[in-house]
Amino acid sequence: PALSATPVDGPVPAPPPAEAVLAAAAKAARAAKKNVLVLFHASWCGWCRKLEAVLATPNVAEIVDRHFVRAELTVFERGERKETENAGAEALLEALAGSDAGLPFTAVLDGRTRKPIATSNLAGPGTNVGFPSKPEEVDHFVGLLRKGAPRMTPAEEAAIRAAFPSR
Repeated sequence: PALSATPVDGPVPAPPPAEAVLAAAAKAARAAKKNVLVLFHASWCGWCRKLEAVLATPNVAEIVDRHFVRAELTVFERGERKETENAGAEALLEALAGSDAGLPFTAVLDGRTRKPIATSNLAGPGTNVGFPSKPEEVDHFVGLLRKGAPRMTPAEEAAIRAAFPSR
């Protein structure tokens, strides 16, 4: 299950700062000998919802949870939704070369050091695959998961790949 900062309907207390979300995820990851899968998203982002739906597919969720501790951070909200952002999440997104890349943006962080292992940037800053829809984007997304989960099996990779609609 993800350590989430996603707000619910109705009055909501301020979400935890990004640092608190990441610290909790890293602590859980260290204990489980896993890495952290960070998903940056926003309430208005349709592509974010599509990626979240793929990651919530039971077989994909089981695989991802076997290999990662997930952390979700809200960024780039608008208007009254601005208060639902995780303080500090935009700075982290910028540090990962994702602030100009669009959403969703995904990163794998080392569970011990929190240093980046891989991001959803295909070929440097500004090349985010977002919701992977083309074969090369799906390959990159599965590859970033693989970099963070060296014990992932070919069958698990195939199951994740199959969860994305093909074009």
